[in-house]
Amino acid sequence: MAWPDDQLRRVDKNEDFKVVPFREDGATPGSLIWVWAVVVDDGVFVRTANPLSRRFAAAPAQQRGIVESDGARHTARFEHVTNTVLRGRVDAAFTWKYEADPDFSPDMLHRSQDHIVRITPICAKETGPDDEIR
Repeated sequence: MAWPDDQLRRVDKNEDFKVVPFREDGATPGSLIWVWAVVVDDGVFVRTANPLSRRFAAAPAQQRGIVESDGARHTARFEHVTNTVLRGRVDAAFTWKYEADPDFSPDMLHRSQDHIVRITPICAKETGPDDEIR
């Protein structure tokens, strides 16, 4: 399933994107955490600046989880990005969107280039923050 155009526009403009991969059982989520997210073409991409992050390691390992953006929750697929051309485009999008953020730096961008995940919704129904997701 692709992201709806209006949702992509909101992700592109806002900084309200949270994510949590499922735990080892493939069904139980932890707590949602806020992450930087950008849109490239029709995809949403996130990254971690911490290569030792257990959450990031769980995302490509479990390949599924929950995302929340602008109050809408989706079950989602997580795919580790290895294509160097796509990584460069994602880096450019992160630079454009977050370069004014005091936590952003070219060094952080370089360190996290191997830690980019593409997020694709797999639940057709948007749910609110209090709805249970299966």
